[in-house]
Amino acid sequence: MKVLIKNGTIIDPVYNIKDKRDILIENQNVVSIKKKITDETDYVIDAKGMIVSPGFVDLHANFCDPGATDREDLKSGSFAAAKGGYTYVVLGVDNRPAPSESNVIDYINKYKNIMPVNIYPSAAVTVDRQGLELADINFLYNHGAFAFYDGLRSIADKNLLKKAMDVTKSKGKFISIYSEKSDNVKVRGILDGAIAKKLGIKGATPVDAEVEDLKDNIAVARLCDAVIDLAYITSEESIEVVKDAKKEKLMVYAEVPALNIYFNDKAIDKYGALAKLLPPLREESDRVALCNALKKDVIDIISSNHVPIEKKDKEGKYKDAQSGSIGLETVLGICGKVLVKDGYLTWKDVIEKISVNPAKLFGLDKNGAGMIEIDKPANLTIFDPEEEWELCEEDIVSKSHNTPLLGLPLKGKVKYTICNGKLIYKDQHLSERK
Repeated sequence: MKVLIKNGTIIDPVYNIKDKRDILIENQNVVSIKKKITDETDYVIDAKGMIVSPGFVDLHANFCDPGATDREDLKSGSFAAAKGGYTYVVLGVDNRPAPSESNVIDYINKYKNIMPVNIYPSAAVTVDRQGLELADINFLYNHGAFAFYDGLRSIADKNLLKKAMDVTKSKGKFISIYSEKSDNVKVRGILDGAIAKKLGIKGATPVDAEVEDLKDNIAVARLCDAVIDLAYITSEESIEVVKDAKKEKLMVYAEVPALNIYFNDKAIDKYGALAKLLPPLREESDRVALCNALKKDVIDIISSNHVPIEKKDKEGKYKDAQSGSIGLETVLGICGKVLVKDGYLTWKDVIEKISVNPAKLFGLDKNGAGMIEIDKPANLTIFDPEEEWELCEEDIVSKSHNTPLLGLPLKGKVKYTICNGKLIYKDQHLSERK
């Protein structure tokens, strides 16, 4: 099948392209990129007024399959990713059982090739993600584990973390790690401060829990001379620590969840448990600092932090609700509304943060991810950079609808997603352009 994308503006940061060009796709690959292509094709996409970019790449989205498929499964998660413009997703580890055993990895690898997007399994770093005993990383790697991550839990035992870094480094891999000292914390998903006091919550997460653990995690990476992926950083103090580590030429890469650049902690007052997130929302000064850190390339990657949760688990008292929000379908809209509209980033910068950089960090660029390259698989996202929209519950593709974004303004709308040469998403609200 031959597909022609015409009249769109290609933005490809890797090849430094920002120009109106046509793209011809045949047999799954990009075969031509020219000012004007006149070949007869089976399908034509008129991308007038739209940006054509490399497909987006997400690094820790939870599809909850196997084990919690009432919240999400491989298929529904893949469709949510496609709607958000993602063509590559490295899965999180929110499975039951935790992927510290090979059966979870085997299951995902068995079904990944029939999913609409490219998915890759992550393995837990510690047994059952409990932080007490190292998982058999060699065994999991040999069974096809693509990445190593304990999810939204810190590894408090830094000797254990060092062993994990040494083993993964020997395999050409690295650890993604969440930073949060959790000693004496009774209620996660909210920081100890004015909002917690207003809600009568005792034992909330200390404000400096992230930065203190972050320092320790970076120290271990320094000792091991290892790459470290910081998933995630959200505080002004953490930004300074990462900045110093990069000045030191350490192999430190930082991610921020999209929702943490959209909301500050006042959202908890307004949206309740829907705004109960890990990492927790912070003050406005932290949110602004995150935007500036993205502008200055201190933060490398914007992630979805996609955590599906059933409705019943978001109801009741705030302290008892589970933390997390879906996110794959709204990252682009958040970037447009917060970062581009407010002048922090250009669309080229956004594409670097949600496609180029995550592809490079996880080595997916070797397969052509994060770029538009002739004779490589066509993984493309076509979006309207000017369209302003609101997220409606009836339009959510994810099985779970836990998000504080319902009815709120977003800017930048995915119109088409093409994965491995196949059109896997077309916006149902797509209007004809003159």
